[in-house]
Amino acid sequence: MGNLSVNHYARLEPGAKGVDVTYVLDLAEIPTFELTQTWGVPKDAPKETLQAKAAEQAKVWVGALSFTEAGKKLTPRIAGTELAVLDGAGNLPVFRITTKLHVPAAGGRFEFEDGNYPTRTGWREIVIRPAAGADVAKASKGDTDLSQALTSYPQDPTKAPPQDFKGWFEWTPTAAPVSQLRKPVVPTASVAPAPATMAEIPAPAAPPVPSAAARDVRPPEAPSGGTVKRNDEISRILRLKEIPWPLMITLLGLAFWFGALHALEPGHGKTMVAAYLVGERGTAKHAVILGSTVTFTHTVSVFLLGLATMFLSRYIMPDRISKVLGVVSGLTIVWIGAMMLWRRAHKLSVDPAHGHQHAHSHGGHAHTHDGLTHTHDGHTHSHVPEGDISIGSLIALGASGGLVPCPSALILLLSAISIGRIGLGLILLLAFSLGLAIVLTATGMLVLYAKNLFPNRRTQHGVFFRYMPVVSAAVILLIGVVMTSVSLGWIPAGRFIG
Repeated sequence: MGNLSVNHYARLEPGAKGVDVTYVLDLAEIPTFELTQTWGVPKDAPKETLQAKAAEQAKVWVGALSFTEAGKKLTPRIAGTELAVLDGAGNLPVFRITTKLHVPAAGGRFEFEDGNYPTRTGWREIVIRPAAGADVAKASKGDTDLSQALTSYPQDPTKAPPQDFKGWFEWTPTAAPVSQLRKPVVPTASVAPAPATMAEIPAPAAPPVPSAAARDVRPPEAPSGGTVKRNDEISRILRLKEIPWPLMITLLGLAFWFGALHALEPGHGKTMVAAYLVGERGTAKHAVILGSTVTFTHTVSVFLLGLATMFLSRYIMPDRISKVLGVVSGLTIVWIGAMMLWRRAHKLSVDPAHGHQHAHSHGGHAHTHDGLTHTHDGHTHSHVPEGDISIGSLIALGASGGLVPCPSALILLLSAISIGRIGLGLILLLAFSLGLAIVLTATGMLVLYAKNLFPNRRTQHGVFFRYMPVVSAAVILLIGVVMTSVSLGWIPAGRFIG
């Protein structure tokens, strides 16, 4: 689910005396860090202190829950709160807080809505399980518990997690406990429920629950070699009270390696860098400038986000900052791509037509222009439209590529800060960013090398080389549009090539 996620679970159990509710929030590393900052306690505070803070926090969360019956708002009573502290990525903990509630309901249409962390990604599950003394006729959800109250998640990252913000059921309390509970009818969106009695409608088949072998106490994550995870080598080193120099060097090497692996995954600007350099007649110096700008921008953005997480989390959520930075980054790439596309298309339109033979003389030497690159009088020149490369556009492109902070880099920074080693956090962040930048620089170098393998083939593929700068600019524009749309939530976040 990610280091910024918050997972939700609500089990509604109508019975003879009302509705019992089990409400669980499972916070990932960064939301847990924010919570301890808000509480003003260290992450390794005594369990009794953390438990007391969790009980106070539960009152705030319960206030954001909505319970209504027959249109009338109901006030829940908190029966108890339990805190579980688990190891997370780096040396950061994760909190799972379970709150037991009782709602004084008497029957009718009961509705529930969860208003906590509405913009955070995560697992959102609602289970409706009638208890003895309640007869539920219809319900929006069934009684299948997929995550077992967020303690045992199905480990299949290819399946989308449930996203249940609301739930409802129609019920009546019974005078005496029923001998056999009947499953409520769960209407589907495609088929409207026909009016019938419970005896006439068979209970829906419960979806298969994954076996214990396919479960884990933490939510599923997409396979990734560049993500800091629970109990990996970096996390084990950071949990040590004292880190000797050999392990410190190992830690820096791992941070660099994780940054490089992270850059090799889809969605980190390799396509954009390649498209820019291939159409701009770039040089190795330009590739280095791009990589250096990415390193600097990424380091600064993660550090600033870390400061915001530590001191401003009660006013603004880091995921919202990341969203804003994503929009700014995407719009910057759109602007660069649009300007490049306009200039290159304009140059192509005003360039004299090529691809047909016309002869003219250079110092008494006649030749044709059926190719885009040719030699005369001891020098070679090309009729491919010139690129509009500039230091400003290079820096803008590099900055946009490094502007969106990586959660793994933020985990490294916060893990070091949590043990009082801000300098170590900055060095780990820099090592991670260097690994990221070197891969992007190497990508640019490979593109330039590959492009130089074809200097004599332009005469055979003149149309391709003439239009390649325009196509590469269009690719950059498209990447910017996709990044902006994902950041704004217009299209689902996915894994895009490059």
